[in-house]
Amino acid sequence: MTRDTGVIVVSYNTRELTLQAVASARRATDGLDARVIVADNGSADGTVEAVRRAYPEVTVLENPDNPGYGAAVNRAATTQRSAYLCAMNADVVLAPGSLRELRQFLSVNRSCALVGPALAYPDGRPQPSAKRFPTLGMALGEVLALHTLAPRNPWVRRFYYEDRDLTRATEVDTVSGSVMMLRGAAFEALRGFDEGFRMYFEETDLCRRLRDQGHSVALCPAARAVHRHGASTRQTSVRQVEYYLSYVRYFRKHHGRAAAAILRAAVVLGALTRMAALVFRYPPVDRQRAAMLSAREAACARLLRSLASSRIMRAP
Repeated sequence: MTRDTGVIVVSYNTRELTLQAVASARRATDGLDARVIVADNGSADGTVEAVRRAYPEVTVLENPDNPGYGAAVNRAATTQRSAYLCAMNADVVLAPGSLRELRQFLSVNRSCALVGPALAYPDGRPQPSAKRFPTLGMALGEVLALHTLAPRNPWVRRFYYEDRDLTRATEVDTVSGSVMMLRGAAFEALRGFDEGFRMYFEETDLCRRLRDQGHSVALCPAARAVHRHGASTRQTSVRQVEYYLSYVRYFRKHHGRAAAAILRAAVVLGALTRMAALVFRYPPVDRQRAAMLSAREAACARLLRSLASSRIMRAP
């Protein structure tokens, strides 16, 4: 049997956040023929047990191999076909009625295959909910930290659609991957997310492929959600390593080898600069600072080793 709507919550060591996300998803599915699925990527904090105990009617799929966000959604989507599919992070709380708004939007706008809600931070401040596809110039400014010199420059403002009225439903290049609703048939036709993007840019790649197939992508501000997204940091961590690798892979896939090579060189330069600066930011004057310095230097080294691999330049 095909359900009208499937809601997939991807979790990883976020027990309390996942419980809140599931609670909001259950409220948001009120009145819909819907099924909520938690796709857990190998949590070790009791997330799986807590969800099963609190919500026995929710399906929990365990992915002990932690395959990444896109792969987790793909696996969950195959468990039961849905006409509409909502994929969301565990740090998202859906507003009541949000899924009905998104579902109605796709029902009315037949050319649209993917739509996202307006996002807000927990304190109520608006959060960027849509972006244009990144250009090489925009990417170079980001990885070389040039935009930090003038964070409100025209290129950044345009990238986040600050030149457009987003208080009304509008077509955009891509919406935030934290929560999005897709037309199930279009998602299946593309074979879901590209699992080569383990973390970051999987939604940008998906939106690009949908648009290449003639579909549109939209932001529907009538639907709302709170996203507990932490402020960005320039510290090199495991997450940032994955971010940069996915960035280069995205450009290799959609802009070609030359653009990807230029971006990769910029990321290498940025990583080397950070490695030099880290010594001054975390002088190893005690054991704690020495450990922090070592961890960040190791992340930079891992990034450089990964960028040196020819695999990253062989994106499909």
